[in-house]
Amino acid sequence: MNTTSVPEHRGRALSPVRLGDLELRNRIFVSAHTTNFARDFLPTDRHVEYHRERARGGAGLIITEPLRVHETSLGRVGGLHASSEAREGLERITEAVRSEGAAVFSQITHAGRHSENLFHRREAWGPSAHRWHLAGQVPHAMTRAEMRTVREAYRAAARLAVDAGFQGVEVHLGHGHLLHQFISPASNDRSDAYGGGEEERWRFPLEVLDAVLDEVGSDALVGVRLSADELVPGGQDLDQAVRLASRLDTTRDLGFLNVSLASYTVPSIGHHVADMSEGRTPYLEQALEVARACTRTPVMAACRVVDLDDAERALAGDHLSMVAMTRAHIADPHLIDKALRGREDEIRPCVSCNFCIGEIGAHRPLTCMMNPEVGHEGERSRPATEALDVCVVGAGPAGMEAAATAAERGHRVTLWEREADLGGRTVTARRGRGREELDLLRVYQEARLSRLGVRVRAGESVDAEVLAKERPDTLVVACGAEPEEALVPGWGAALTAEQALDDPARWEGRCVVVLDEEGSWASASAVETLAGAGAGVHLVTPGATPLWGVNDYSRMTLLERLARVGVSVWPSSEVRCLRPRVTVRSPLHPGRHTLPEVAALFLVRPPSARDGLASHAQDQGIRVRMVGDALAPRSLLQAIHEGRKAGLAL
Repeated sequence: MNTTSVPEHRGRALSPVRLGDLELRNRIFVSAHTTNFARDFLPTDRHVEYHRERARGGAGLIITEPLRVHETSLGRVGGLHASSEAREGLERITEAVRSEGAAVFSQITHAGRHSENLFHRREAWGPSAHRWHLAGQVPHAMTRAEMRTVREAYRAAARLAVDAGFQGVEVHLGHGHLLHQFISPASNDRSDAYGGGEEERWRFPLEVLDAVLDEVGSDALVGVRLSADELVPGGQDLDQAVRLASRLDTTRDLGFLNVSLASYTVPSIGHHVADMSEGRTPYLEQALEVARACTRTPVMAACRVVDLDDAERALAGDHLSMVAMTRAHIADPHLIDKALRGREDEIRPCVSCNFCIGEIGAHRPLTCMMNPEVGHEGERSRPATEALDVCVVGAGPAGMEAAATAAERGHRVTLWEREADLGGRTVTARRGRGREELDLLRVYQEARLSRLGVRVRAGESVDAEVLAKERPDTLVVACGAEPEEALVPGWGAALTAEQALDDPARWEGRCVVVLDEEGSWASASAVETLAGAGAGVHLVTPGATPLWGVNDYSRMTLLERLARVGVSVWPSSEVRCLRPRVTVRSPLHPGRHTLPEVAALFLVRPPSARDGLASHAQDQGIRVRMVGDALAPRSLLQAIHEGRKAGLAL
């Protein structure tokens, strides 16, 4: 990493900080987050290279994903188990991170009732026999003997981490994991010495923490991850968190306290990974409230610190010692190094789209919409063996990524866009309520294209005649998709999701229906924008799950927001229209439900691929690659990943 002096306007975030006997090079850390890179619950090369890259890029501290301490906590096949077989792989991780100048800690945890152990066919354990969700398994209420077993498993996991070279151990007392389940009155109704009052609910977590402190001694720092507020009715709230933090601060010699938010319940956990709709550092004040209760222990905080401006704001006032920029480091592992070099304008932004956590929730390896290299850090792209003339048609997300990747490899690239503005569908999407930060993608890519010398031909269309004149060696077709004709029987021409964003204020105080056959963010944005403008919105979908194409974590909080503004959601439903009357039929609500005066009907359905240019090029003998919606309409994640693959394949 570059050792350039810290820029004055980054004097807090990029200045050194001391935790115990460790001096860290800056106040930015990467918090523990599952990657699903494991095989048979053991570390892999992907772990090593992933963490090495973020250490090389300048992070002060990396806390690696949780080591599950016991076989009853192996619910995620890509997660890590604190077994003796893991030691060699863990040593490789610590060596990689420390050799790049960052400190490295390990988180240890037991997921408790959330860990349904489908791969080992084990029961879930918890303090009481309460499910975390209606679809969750009923956990086994732990016996005293089983609690002792888990306590000793924490002790063994801590020793494994220290012996593998970790400089700190983070004991997870938050996020609705097992120890938090004991703390929370919403999940612990035991009648023995480990349930009832606050002191009793704290007893087992403190016994576990004391066992870890005893085992580790002075060999490494020991800290705690804590939820400032569980965000669950009847659960652990901010006042309880403050009292627990004060107890920890005054009675234990901790190296740090790491504060975030929420628990693994619905919709609470959606706020833990707040998306762009919740704004910047949305729960900073809760973390600061906990920090103010601590007089000895350094306090760290996490939750949507997107850029270094956010970090400086969070660190102002000296209450916090460090802040996490976890998703920001997923998007750009070199953000600190770029800042130190005076190249902040080159930092690839995180827009908190939550594709990353969505993939984890679906038991797939971690990836990133903004950064297709995530999980492939050890696979460096090579310069092209022969520089080609490449024509990319369509400057949406797929086309911009294809053009930039090809140019980085040494090809001569021209990017054509028929509209005046680059960005494709994001130009419209950024107008949605709470979706403004999508425009950061366009801004970043335009600057990247300029630095790479890509010729951009905006406001110009490409047809067979233009192709015949240009005669590129390769054509990348990224023309996007065409909306289908939106006709609804009994109504006529319906409006589109894009039109919902044109002038939402015109529908204030009027009844509108959004008929959703796509389930995507386009549907979600149309509904939330219309409702935010004061329309009375009915979301009707034939799908059993509303907005099924939105990742689980963002959908939780989205549906919560829609309920607050009075949106009526009709899943598994259909409409019959006799304009201006719309009748909704739902098996969930027997009978006909008639809306007599509907001012507008919006129909959201998948568009059709705009792929005609490919056949013209093939007729002329030009090599063609198709990417994004021009190949088949799908998500932003798929579009950008395909764009990168196309650029690498040339």
